[in-house]
Amino acid sequence: MIASQIFKWIGVNVTLFRSAQSQRLTKKAVLFVIVFIFIPMLLIFWFGSNRASYSIKIQVGQALSELNKQNHATMDRVMDSVDQKLMNIMSSELIQQWRDDRVLHAEQGLQKYIATENLLSNYSMNVNYSLFVLTKQSSNYYFAPSSNVSGAGVFFIESLAERDWIQKAVEADGKALVERIDQFGFNQNSRKTIALIRSVTDLSQGGEPISVLVATEIEKLLTTEMNSITLPEHTRVFLTDTKGTVLVGSDTGESTFIIPDHGTELLPNVWVTDSHMYVYHDSLSYADRLIYEIPLRSLLGSYNEVQRIIRIIAICYFVIILFFLFYLGKSVLRPMARLASLTRSYEPGKEMKRYAEEDRKDEIGTSYRAFYLMTERLNQLVKEKYVMEIKQKESELNLMHSQITPHLLYNTLDSVYWYGIRGGVPEVADMVRDLSTMLRIGLSRGKEIITLQEELNHVEAYLHLQEKRYNHSFHFHIHLEEGIEDYLLPKVIIQPLVENSILHGIGKMDGEGEVWIGIQVTEGTLLISVEDNGFRPLDLEKIHTLLSGTADPDKGFGIRNVHKRIQLRFGDAYGLTYAAREEGGTKVLIKLPAIQTEQDLAVYIA
Repeated sequence: MIASQIFKWIGVNVTLFRSAQSQRLTKKAVLFVIVFIFIPMLLIFWFGSNRASYSIKIQVGQALSELNKQNHATMDRVMDSVDQKLMNIMSSELIQQWRDDRVLHAEQGLQKYIATENLLSNYSMNVNYSLFVLTKQSSNYYFAPSSNVSGAGVFFIESLAERDWIQKAVEADGKALVERIDQFGFNQNSRKTIALIRSVTDLSQGGEPISVLVATEIEKLLTTEMNSITLPEHTRVFLTDTKGTVLVGSDTGESTFIIPDHGTELLPNVWVTDSHMYVYHDSLSYADRLIYEIPLRSLLGSYNEVQRIIRIIAICYFVIILFFLFYLGKSVLRPMARLASLTRSYEPGKEMKRYAEEDRKDEIGTSYRAFYLMTERLNQLVKEKYVMEIKQKESELNLMHSQITPHLLYNTLDSVYWYGIRGGVPEVADMVRDLSTMLRIGLSRGKEIITLQEELNHVEAYLHLQEKRYNHSFHFHIHLEEGIEDYLLPKVIIQPLVENSILHGIGKMDGEGEVWIGIQVTEGTLLISVEDNGFRPLDLEKIHTLLSGTADPDKGFGIRNVHKRIQLRFGDAYGLTYAAREEGGTKVLIKLPAIQTEQDLAVYIA
């Protein structure tokens, strides 16, 4: 959502900027303030407001979630205390004696009833405890009141189906069950109470249910614990069962309460809608849920007030900027527009109209004075233009002359070549031809980049000349990978390396010298290797000083020149690498990018 708003703002800015190109400076300034100050300020305010609101919700949600968890734990401890008393009552011998009442006389039944009533009464303080005895002779206990009359005590039932919550307690198989009972005790109005229920089993007959213990009026203790914490204003608190039935709640008019489906989960157990935050916690022991329903206005009330104040300040600030712009337009932009009009109407040699702004002591006056001074200088420069044109023509003539000189040299060498052929000295003719080839490729009409085939022609011409000079004391071998003849590379980078191999390695080996030149392309890299089998040991430390530029500048000029030319054009990842051959001699590797077209070459800075 934020990204879409930013792209939309950029699109609006581009459209407004294009429309502003034909408007006057004052309108452009107002438009500039709106587009680049006011709108970004609104976007920043909107984004910051949302982020701040989100951060507040996160922090409050974390605090309330922890508070909810602790509050629910306290309420569970209340339930645990009540449940513990139920367990104590269930384990008493008196309660277990109700498993068989068939032989009891009326007097014995009355005494047993009174004893059980006293036992339950002793436990009943803030909570009422009652026992529902399952019997087939309920008529024997005519003296016992109904649960519709008494709020606690011993009651007799002939079937578990008489109360649905009794049936649930028996089906719970001894586990504690929390239920809302709509009617318990005599009351003209429906009296709802929260009860903790456990079935009492016959410990001597394999665990058959013989009665049900009920602890009622628990809502008083739960309400006390629920109201013991301070929550934001207008917060509603509900303790519900798994179906959403309200067991205890701050709003007595709600019988059921379920968290709305619409909204988003802010944090685990924290749900947020447009108007409320819901914080909840589930109890595994009693299968209930404690829910806080908190209006967002209660959480963000003070923050919203701060937002309103910031909004008012921003509007006032914008109005002040507009007033300042009108003042700026009158005192600055209008004189600048007049100066722009002067610049458009200026023609060399034309006398310019003078305005009062020239006498101002600020930057506007400086600009006017500079403009008038500039026009005077331009008029002077026009007069000097003809002299510059004459000098330019002289430079062009000199350039043409410099181009004619190599041409005359090539023609002269060509004449010598044919003279040697006709004179019966073909070796001299071949040497002249090789020299001519070297010169042509070396000069290359001023080009720095040539094809790989041209570079090899240059090297072969040089090797042929050196063969004749050293009376064929060495042999050379060139291996070129097929299909790479048109790759581009800087000119004359192989010949200096071959020259070093001949001068310092194989030049005087009496026919045993060998030079190998291998060229291939691997993973976008052009690799050129020059190897020789010279007998002199390789001094790698000296080579390193030559390539790094720390050696004597008068030594190793050739290889240092090649290495630096490659790195200056293509970067430090490329250049020369020297190593000693295992069979003896030296191996140097030229590493270049594999460049096939001028477009590939344009990527690299020359």
